[in-house]
Amino acid sequence: MYKLALKICLQLQHKRAIASKPTDGIGSVPVGGRARGSGEFEVGLSGSYTLDLWGQRKSLAKSADLKLKQAVFQYDAQLLDLISQLSKSYFEYLSLNDRIKNTQETEQTLTAMLLAMEDRYRLGDATIVEMQIQRSVIFGSRVRLPTLLKERQQLKYEIAHLMGISPDYLALSNLGLTSVSLPQDVQGISTAYLLRRPDIRAIESAMLAADADLDVARKALLPGLTLAADLSSGVKSPADLFQPNTLIWNALSTLSATVFDGGAKEQEVKYAQAVRNELIESYVNTVHNGLRATRRAITELEFSGELLALQQESAKAAKIAQDYGFESYSVGGVDFLTFLDSIQSYQERQDSFYQFELEYYQAFVDFYSALGGGIPYREISKQNTVFKADTKPNKAVKTLSLDTDSKYSYLQAGWLDKPKNFTESPWLVKLAGVFDRFAIEALMRDMPRRYESLQPAKTLLVERIDVDLPNPTDDATWYSVNFAGFEKQQDAVAWCEKLRATQQRCVIYKPVENFEYVGLFGINAIERHSYKLGESLQALKPASQQTVAQETRPTAASTIQASDTNYGLLYSLLKIEQGQAWLIDNRSFNLQKVPVGGTLDRQGKLKHADANKVILSFQNKDYILRPMYLVENIEKGIDGQMLARIRWGRGKDDANYHRVGERLYGGGLIKTIDASQVSVDWKGTQISLPVMD
Repeated sequence: MYKLALKICLQLQHKRAIASKPTDGIGSVPVGGRARGSGEFEVGLSGSYTLDLWGQRKSLAKSADLKLKQAVFQYDAQLLDLISQLSKSYFEYLSLNDRIKNTQETEQTLTAMLLAMEDRYRLGDATIVEMQIQRSVIFGSRVRLPTLLKERQQLKYEIAHLMGISPDYLALSNLGLTSVSLPQDVQGISTAYLLRRPDIRAIESAMLAADADLDVARKALLPGLTLAADLSSGVKSPADLFQPNTLIWNALSTLSATVFDGGAKEQEVKYAQAVRNELIESYVNTVHNGLRATRRAITELEFSGELLALQQESAKAAKIAQDYGFESYSVGGVDFLTFLDSIQSYQERQDSFYQFELEYYQAFVDFYSALGGGIPYREISKQNTVFKADTKPNKAVKTLSLDTDSKYSYLQAGWLDKPKNFTESPWLVKLAGVFDRFAIEALMRDMPRRYESLQPAKTLLVERIDVDLPNPTDDATWYSVNFAGFEKQQDAVAWCEKLRATQQRCVIYKPVENFEYVGLFGINAIERHSYKLGESLQALKPASQQTVAQETRPTAASTIQASDTNYGLLYSLLKIEQGQAWLIDNRSFNLQKVPVGGTLDRQGKLKHADANKVILSFQNKDYILRPMYLVENIEKGIDGQMLARIRWGRGKDDANYHRVGERLYGGGLIKTIDASQVSVDWKGTQISLPVMD
């Protein structure tokens, strides 16, 4: 269909005669006389139509739309870079927590050794030289601590800068890198995900826009067809202005072509071709850079993982040498310097292990970002088959899901086919910034994890802030987020202050006019689904502390109907005692003693128990649980304290040494350690974990 460009001009003209045009014509005024003219009035309407005969204007519109897409992809590329930088900085912060803890533990060990040496010195078993060497080593170890603390503080400032908040309001975890879970296997990932990178998508959009610009330049060489029409009335007296006999009309069709322009339009065609060729070369270079970055990240994953495993074994050997070195030194098996070297060796190897571990974690960030992960995937052109997404996934290839998880499909119900007018809540709370569709859905998943309750807000309104976009559902559409349901101003102010306490900027306002919204989501529905999936802050709290309203709490029937629930993860086995199982509820961390045949949540029961395992049954499916803690042996540390070497019973985790006062999974507190068992207090219940045979 041809597009018409209509130009309508309404002209109102009032002409008066001038001296050079006498009323009776040239030469009618005598010498020395004064010329007289008569007034004339004219009003007219003129219009012109330019036909898009060759589709030039259509190509211009297509080029503009693709350049808008290019700008959106460039935004995604910057966002991906920010996410990657923030993730790597956070991993480095957690790694510094590990290194600081390692330095402090080493200092405590060396200090305890110095105290023991002072006692031996008083008994004549140690020399003053050995004591001073020991003091020198202690202060040498302390020198590392201020440096690590300084690096962690500076890194906190950097993270706050990336997040756009003040460092004083930034609360970071004091845990180590092991608190972050990473994928276990990245084999078989399709290289097609490389084309999801936003920088590649941006240059693809630029290439398509260059094609449209070249089409515009070529069609500018062709003649253009213009239709023009005039309708006017000219009279001497205003009273006769609209008489039929005074009307004058004409129509004109013009087909015009440039005969000579000095080659300007031909040069424009050559320029458009050159731009297109340059973008093709840039596209090839960008794809190669993406492929190189991906290969570099995979290589880093492979070698850093191998280095990490080797360094872990080295640290384990150094730990054993340190633990047994004190006993050997006590009986004269090794000299003082050898024993001291074993302590320093363990600290250095453990510190190197944490650095290799950081490299391994950061390699995952590079790998994920190299494949364009962490940002929404957007279409470029649904009409162009070259850049259209593949809708037929290859089941033989293991891929990473970069789209919104299907289990959050309930969110889609709130997106409207047509905008609606909002006229309800007197007070609204608007979040700062703009969002795309992907970010809004991520926001609805994230908020229940950050706040115990989103009440008294009732609905989340999505307002489109774009103007005159060709397609309302375009990927380049931007939105603002409003929360409604506040009848009083103080309620909106208090709710906004709660958001600001967690660095979420917001404003309170009372709309002076109605506005259109394209998405409407109920707060109860958001909280209910988040609670059902076990991801909300309420769901993660112990059952006795949960304050979720009854209507937002999922019923047992609705929960059991979920076919993808792994009921084997609901409980952990702590201990088997006389045919009864001590089970930890992984949601509330409550400890309960269940006999064979006893009932469990989700209509489950304890089906079998023997010395090594228990079998739980849910919906006619059996799940095997083995004890999560196995005490391998009891040893005495160099400071005289008893140490329990405890291994996770699942067979894939490493054994660790635990002291009195340390906590175990589920809130257990180690109370005593003796030669035969470890006594643990689980919220008032005393459990003994014997040394395994």
